[in-house]
Amino acid sequence: MIQRSKIETPFAQSLDRTRRKPDRSNRFGSLYLLLVVVLMCGIPTAAQVRSNIAGVNLAALLNDSISVTASPGTVNFALVANGVSIGNPTLTVNTAWVLGGNAFINTYAYFSTSTAALSDGAGHNIPSSSVSGSVNGAAFQTFTGACPFSANTCLQVVNNFHVTGKPKRVGSINSTLQLQISTVGLSLPAGTYVGVLNIRAEAI
Repeated sequence: MIQRSKIETPFAQSLDRTRRKPDRSNRFGSLYLLLVVVLMCGIPTAAQVRSNIAGVNLAALLNDSISVTASPGTVNFALVANGVSIGNPTLTVNTAWVLGGNAFINTYAYFSTSTAALSDGAGHNIPSSSVSGSVNGAAFQTFTGACPFSANTCLQVVNNFHVTGKPKRVGSINSTLQLQISTVGLSLPAGTYVGVLNIRAEAI
């Protein structure tokens, strides 16, 4: 009996080896197909769960307000024995407001007492009637008027400034106030006289 290996031609032997050799292309093709399936199916992830919406009501209140500032904080006088002295420097009074409706703005300067606008602390006083002020360069007037904050020591700085319409309901106004003191007829001794001028505004 003739063995098969001895009679096979070189071509047949080569073909037989090819059949026995593992088909790598088919193996790579299978791996590629598996990868595509995995990507298409996706990797399992945790489910997204969202809550309801909780609403919170907000309430913010802005009240009507009015304020005044005066600068500088000190006015100096070089008093003379029987004459008039001008204060230095001139005051700048700022009146500011935040309002919800129309109003009239009034600002007043006044002393706490008419008998002693300034005093040396030893019983010698300068009354409010001897102190006067010039508002925005107008004529000097004594601090003897009436206002909501004092019966007889007031001088009006802002007079019925009308606030109307939305643009004006938030705003401010600047005024100048120059002060002077008359020592005529007071017979004051030498000394240092001090006092406080109050400035206050209202919206009506």
